[in-house]
Amino acid sequence: MLKFNTVLNGRPSAKEAASRIQQIVNGSAEREDVVLDFAGIEVLTPSYADELLRILRAKYGVDKVKTINTSEAVTETFNAVAALSKEAS
Repeated sequence: MLKFNTVLNGRPSAKEAASRIQQIVNGSAEREDVVLDFAGIEVLTPSYADELLRILRAKYGVDKVKTINTSEAVTETFNAVAALSKEAS
């Protein structure tokens, strides 16, 4: 994820990242998980996290999209997004 920036914010940027990730994955998700490495990411906004995960999970499935090397702040953002998603359901 570091190739996209150290500050990941906004839905438009997340859509661009998801599109690029889909190009990189290009069929290999049938055999392997889609692993998003957040090493070096300083800021992840809820809107970016929500948009990125929504797009990738819709395409590859919830169980196939994994995150690694998340800082405490990034983990808290993912937890907040998950809680809001549960409330909306």
